Amino acid sequence: MSKSNRSTEHDNQKALRLSNAFFKKKYWLITIIAVTTVVLLLTIQSGKKLVIEDLQTGHILWQEQVDRGDWFSHRYIHSVEKSPVIEKFKISGDWRILTMESWTKSFGAGLPYEDKGDVEMKDGFFVIKNLNRPVFGGELKFQPSHLYPHTFKFKDQTITFSEPPYSETQILVEIQNATLWDQLKMLF
Repeated sequence: MSKSNRSTEHDNQKALRLSNAFFKKKYWLITIIAVTTVVLLLTIQSGKKLVIEDLQTGHILWQEQVDRGDWFSHRYIHSVEKSPVIEKFKISGDWRILTMESWTKSFGAGLPYEDKGDVEMKDGFFVIKNLNRPVFGGELKFQPSHLYPHTFKFKDQTITFSEPPYSETQILVEIQNATLWDQLKMLF
């Protein structure tokens, strides 16, 4: 191989390295910044979220940012007593779900029976207040049915569990860590 061919080949390789945009210093910096930003958005915790998910698939059906002291509730028709039941929950200072109130029209199978909290009558309901009882396992599980109305309320939102995509689905309600990416998704 002649000297000029070697020189031309060397010059071609050098030009190829210099012309490759990915290897230029400024593009390396932009790539590093972009990757770092994505990693931070996906990993840095920025609070907590209340999540409703399909227990079988893990698919998130609903989520909303939650703060300590927030309340949520669900209302359903008891399958045995055929009477309405309302249960109210609160997010504690250490991010646990606390059962705070139970509203029932009667005391029967699967309904409150213990003498805990403060009991009063209100709008035809037996109301047991100030329970402050942590939810077992830190999560709620529901098996809503389309046969009876079943709603979930959080702040100004009402979700109807007795309609798709919630009906006939095993539902898990829990508090999860929220990342910066979660926060951005909840804005839209």
